[in-house]
Amino acid sequence: MRKLLTTLMIACTGLAAMPPVLAQGKRYDPPQRLRAGALDSCMKDEVMNGAYCAKQCAEGFRMELGKREASCIAVSPGAQIPPPPRPDFTPAKPPPADPKAPKGAA
Repeated sequence: MRKLLTTLMIACTGLAAMPPVLAQGKRYDPPQRLRAGALDSCMKDEVMNGAYCAKQCAEGFRMELGKREASCIAVSPGAQIPPPPRPDFTPAKPPPADPKAPKGAA
C-alpha cells in the first residue's frame, strides 16, 4: 500500500512539473535593427533589447527578451504568425538609349 501511494505521488508531481502547452508552440522572430549609437532610440512600435530595437509582437504573442535576439511566443491558440514584410522598393528604369551615340561605344 505504501509503495502504491509513493508511486502515485511521484506520478502526480511529474505531471504538475510539466509546463502547459501554449498554442502548439508557435513562435517567430520579430524584425530587429541595431541601434546606430548610444543616443539612438527605438521608434514607438519597437522595444529596446540591449543594443537592438525589435518590433513589437503581433496580437496573441508575448515577447521574450532574455537573449540577444528577441522572439515572440504564442499565448493563445488562435494566434497567427504575421507574414514577412514586403519591400516597397521598385527598381529604377534604365535611361533611354542615346540615338546620337555611335554603335559599339559604351
